[in-house]
Amino acid sequence: MLNEEESERGDTTAWVEKLNKMKTEYPLWYEEDGETIKPQQLIEMIHEVTNGDAIVTTDVGQHQMWSAQFYRFNRPNRWVTSGGLGTMGFGFPAAIGAQFAEPKSPVVAVLGDAGFQMTAQELSILQELNLPVKIVIVNNAALGMVRQWQQLFHGERYSNSLFPIQPNFIKLAEAYDVKGIRVDHLSDLKAALEEMMAHPGPVLMDIRVAKEENVYPMISPGKGQHQMEGVKPCNES
Repeated sequence: MLNEEESERGDTTAWVEKLNKMKTEYPLWYEEDGETIKPQQLIEMIHEVTNGDAIVTTDVGQHQMWSAQFYRFNRPNRWVTSGGLGTMGFGFPAAIGAQFAEPKSPVVAVLGDAGFQMTAQELSILQELNLPVKIVIVNNAALGMVRQWQQLFHGERYSNSLFPIQPNFIKLAEAYDVKGIRVDHLSDLKAALEEMMAHPGPVLMDIRVAKEENVYPMISPGKGQHQMEGVKPCNES
């Protein structure tokens, strides 16, 4: 006989067991090269330096998906994102709200280089109210998910998805009297993230990641969930 709480949520034991089995048999993966910063590595390292306890906010796109995949949250209600609503510019203001709600918690806004520019002026709020939000720009100089689809399904005909011309994000941060850190090399990444978390005030980090890294697994147009691409069994190198 199920109690009231169990009857409302249903018995999920079998489903959770199936999911855990699938995680073991088909784990997430990416290829490292030892030099270039892979965005997946970046998210894993943010998890490491925050001990998995941060509130993480995102915009929408590749960085959103990598954050969902590779930041392993220790507690519920620490993941703030717009889901599938496609809301570029959401992550930074959401981080400000989260910091107000949880002033003693670390808050990390993981943002795309394009989405950040939609609400960059909110840096003034961080300085005015002394909010210690940490901003991490996953900078691949593109609308990453748009670029990925144009690469895979449109013959690499890139239309309005590449952004080789960007503002100097560090100077932009400094213009608002916010600490800025740029990282180009994998060997410097962990120390820079530790510096970010140790700083008592707001920080903006410009992390230059591999420009053509894609999110997997994914479902191509016209395909079903049983036809996901980028899925590897755990025994496949």
